[in-house]
Amino acid sequence: MSSAGNPTYPAKTIAKLLMLTERRVQQLSKDGVIPKGERGRYELAPAVQGYIRFLQDRMAGNASQVDSIDYHKEKARKIKAEADMAEIEAAKRRNEAIDSQEVKRAWQIVLGEVRANMIGTTPARIAQLIRGVSGETQVKKIVRQEIELAMRSASETNIEKLFDEEEGVSDDVQSGDS
Repeated sequence: MSSAGNPTYPAKTIAKLLMLTERRVQQLSKDGVIPKGERGRYELAPAVQGYIRFLQDRMAGNASQVDSIDYHKEKARKIKAEADMAEIEAAKRRNEAIDSQEVKRAWQIVLGEVRANMIGTTPARIAQLIRGVSGETQVKKIVRQEIELAMRSASETNIEKLFDEEEGVSDDVQSGDS
């Protein structure tokens, strides 16, 4: 009997009544869903009412994040994610996919080449070619040709070779070689 004089029942009885396991009754009691009596015993009416309120809240979408997890759905999501990762790794081995960091580094290399041409060599070549040229049209033509040459050079750059060279440099830096 509880201190209020109401009969109490063991977790086994409450579990059977609510169609739960004893462990689930204990978890719900720990979470405050089912009020606990004394020494692992529960009053019948408050236990049933607490569980009904819990189910109603769940149906209404008011359950806590932990209570509302669909474990089967989450397990299926995990299995799908693992399968997706395996597919990505297989695609990488077949050279059908590459890592985003590799793409980023390759773009940095290409843009470095464009920058080197546009800021480094192109202005010097233009300066030599326009010496003694009069007329805006002729200067524009020379500038356009040099820009096209720089862009063509960048588009024909062997990225794999530059990428391999850069990896060699980063490997040397990591191992302490120079």
